[in-house]
Amino acid sequence: MSRMDEIAESLSKEQLYEKGVEYRFRGNEHLRMPMPDAAIKYFLKAGERGHVEAQYTLGCMYENGEGSPVDLEKAIEWYTAAASWGLAAARDALERLGTCHCGPRAAI
Repeated sequence: MSRMDEIAESLSKEQLYEKGVEYRFRGNEHLRMPMPDAAIKYFLKAGERGHVEAQYTLGCMYENGEGSPVDLEKAIEWYTAAASWGLAAARDALERLGTCHCGPRAAI
């Protein structure tokens, strides 16, 4: 098990999301620069646990190739997960990509 996996096991989905935000924009205590490749790992853990904002963020990161090569299939998968909870921004992203079959809009 990697160090990141060990840390992730002890964190809530909200803490995982916050850790992802930290790495995406600020890096860590040793390297004060964005680390999107590390951020995406924390967002994945949070997204898998049902954190809606992490799911949407993963969609954005995969769509834009941030921390990962561009992968529109994964972007759509994560936008769809977030949209299923009613997140309007995720529905908008799906509509923009021409793949929205989301049903009625509900803002969160």
